[in-house]
Amino acid sequence: MPSVSGMAVSALLVSLQRLDWTDLATHLVTKDELRAAGWSEAKIKLHLGEPKGRHPSTHFRNPLCQPYWTGQQVLAAAVRAGLLPSDVKQWPYSRPVHGLTHDGQFLLGYSEGGILVMHPGLESALLTLLKAKRELVDKCNLYPQLGQRNMLANPEQTFGEMMVKVFSLKERAFPPTIPAEECIDKVLWMNGTPQSQREEIEAFAHEQRLLAELQCLSGAEDVIEALAEDIATKEHRYEELGTSVLAELCGIEPADGDASRTTYAYWLDLDSFDQHHETMAEMEPYLNPTRWKRFERWIERIEDGELEFDDIKLFPREIEIIELLLNQDGCGDRAYRAVCHHSLTDRKGRQVCFQFEVGDGGEIEDESGPYDFNEPDGVNCDEDEITHPKTGNRLVDLLWKPRKPKAKQ
Repeated sequence: MPSVSGMAVSALLVSLQRLDWTDLATHLVTKDELRAAGWSEAKIKLHLGEPKGRHPSTHFRNPLCQPYWTGQQVLAAAVRAGLLPSDVKQWPYSRPVHGLTHDGQFLLGYSEGGILVMHPGLESALLTLLKAKRELVDKCNLYPQLGQRNMLANPEQTFGEMMVKVFSLKERAFPPTIPAEECIDKVLWMNGTPQSQREEIEAFAHEQRLLAELQCLSGAEDVIEALAEDIATKEHRYEELGTSVLAELCGIEPADGDASRTTYAYWLDLDSFDQHHETMAEMEPYLNPTRWKRFERWIERIEDGELEFDDIKLFPREIEIIELLLNQDGCGDRAYRAVCHHSLTDRKGRQVCFQFEVGDGGEIEDESGPYDFNEPDGVNCDEDEITHPKTGNRLVDLLWKPRKPKAKQ
């Protein structure tokens, strides 16, 4: 039988080591079995909890009210107790599978195939989040408004309640093979991979810390000035918070009727239309007579099925004309987006701009600014003649004009 520091490994530990790590999560070991394997009361109390109470690693009890633990917890405790080497079987970690405790009230695990596990990276992210919460709650002493504005800083919301609300955790008894009424605690479960959840938790902690900097300011004017300064210095510290969050801090209603509104329609690409010969028939005013005669022959051949539009070699100007003709037809009927522009000015006269595209139902379909301010990908249908979104030309700008003859010398 193998040994550690001259001490023989018990048959119980040997049998547990033969099981897969995931199978150990549902394999239960009672205190009597531990005693028979040579565990003293002091060792059980130190590494697995009070016999009549419970340890953070003990989620459940048996009908005789005797604590029992999963095989994972027993093996992890054996490593801590020096009964097994720390590198045995290259286990994911040598700690109890109980998650992060907060005042004895919060337990968190990650669900993988019905098994509860706690990845070291996930635990590290939770500790980062817990530290961020404590920092922001302390800030509420100086900035009382922060507790109402920041989700992480709310002093009345426990860490566990906040986690359930933000990350949609589910509360279930563990392990599933044990009747729920026999469990001391229900465990919070997360879905997804440890890496994705770790990244999400750490990103949330960073976002709330950054957001708190602006939420501690007294009002919208101070936020506008902070953004204007951030843009002017090109530090862009608050860019990752997103347009809608920053707009709300600046006191903006995205679909505010007082904003500059322009009706836009989606731009139709040539690939979404197959009756190009009908549009080509409207091109006579934009072509010289010789070129128009060639177009007439192309139109006739397309109608007879002898030629495809994609086989014709057109000049960029001619393609632009076709695109404008295609999009001008029925443009007003397709226009169901309003583009709302908001331009704010700070105390130094610097501007902070936002733009929102509002759909027919009042929903925000797209947004930009104040760091990335992009024109909407569409056409303005309020004017008599639309402009091409790439060139800015109107159809009237592309009319064919005969060259004036040169003056005789």
